[in-house]
Amino acid sequence: MDSRLALKLALAAAGLAVSFWVAQVNYLLFHTAVENFSVIVAALTCVLAMASSRYAASDLLLFIGQAHAAVAIMDFLHIMAYKGMCVLPLPSPDTATQLWVAGRYLWASMFLLAPVFVRRRLPRNAVLAAYMAATVALAWAILHAGVFPPCFVEGLGLTPFKIISEYMVIASAVAGSLLLQRRRDQIDAALYKVLMAAAAATVVSEFCFTMYYDVYGSANFLGHIFKVMAYCFLLQGVVLRGLHTPYDSIFAELQRSAVRDSLTGLYNRYGFVQAVQREMAAAANNPGGSVGALMADLDKFKRVNDAFGHLAGDSVLRQFARILTASVGPDDTVARLGGDEFVVLLPGADANEALAVADTVKRQTRAWTQGSRIAAGLDVSIGMAVWTPDTEGGIDALLRAADEAMYQEKELKRASTAVTSPGPS
Repeated sequence: MDSRLALKLALAAAGLAVSFWVAQVNYLLFHTAVENFSVIVAALTCVLAMASSRYAASDLLLFIGQAHAAVAIMDFLHIMAYKGMCVLPLPSPDTATQLWVAGRYLWASMFLLAPVFVRRRLPRNAVLAAYMAATVALAWAILHAGVFPPCFVEGLGLTPFKIISEYMVIASAVAGSLLLQRRRDQIDAALYKVLMAAAAATVVSEFCFTMYYDVYGSANFLGHIFKVMAYCFLLQGVVLRGLHTPYDSIFAELQRSAVRDSLTGLYNRYGFVQAVQREMAAAANNPGGSVGALMADLDKFKRVNDAFGHLAGDSVLRQFARILTASVGPDDTVARLGGDEFVVLLPGADANEALAVADTVKRQTRAWTQGSRIAAGLDVSIGMAVWTPDTEGGIDALLRAADEAMYQEKELKRASTAVTSPGPS
């Protein structure tokens, strides 16, 4: 076993043993220490995210940091209201449980919405203001108005509302994880692992919090241990990594930008060539292996730029990129080579499978253009080619064959238009 891993496991075991001992001697001290740890980590995450946001091409980390600021405020109020603290003049432990649930709602919304900001810019002031407003509203509903549903009845345990709320948080963590997984190649690898690990620990933590009858009980203890684990992942993967290697995310983003098209987020020519090389090498070692390619070009695209301007043209290209991405499988690759010229890589596809994908793209494109004022009149021409290990030539031959097939389709359309057009009177 690696010595560093052994040291980490030993420290974790020692921390767990100390936590168990402290919880047995003074559970209130244990709870206060654990919750304050999460508050501090959340606050540091917010500070680091806001300080580094101007260097990042994605606002994902900034969104996570701003949301954690709201979570930290609610968790701090939860600490102050906890049974035995005697800080807030509250009649029962229900208030602390209500504040806990409110904080979990804020966290769940953060994790569920995080995938939205993987490639989108964040309306920074608006999002932060929304989270602060939600925090104030929830605190007011619990501490002043008394309209928040009961969550804990002393002597009886958790209410159905509290248990359902915990399962909703679990569902949000699972759904957010699945959405992030679909965008994995667009997220910094270290940040992705941190978010997945934190989500897994949070799911276990929330499940434990559905089972306790005593706020000082063993299920409550286990829930807090897994919450500490989730925030340890956040501390190590975001806060400490950000302090020790503040430029790693910048360099990772620069590396991604070298293979990505800035307008559509698809692979660019360089990234596509790398993908083709990998798939051709895999096909060469696989009996019966093949690589299909589709070359797609928007017919009459220049009219969009001439009639509506280049911003409208950019919007059309982004929409067409989404159609291409939605029409292929998870193992396929879509790239923009330049202008309105796109290419789709179909590993393992034969001619019939490639043609089926091309037909799907055409149907989806025509459905879109028929309902769009700007894209009306556009069509797509697609050329298909398939490479096998015994095919002469490599990438250039594959792309040239697909390109020639695409232009043959364009010529057939022009010829058909010329035949059907009325002649001079």
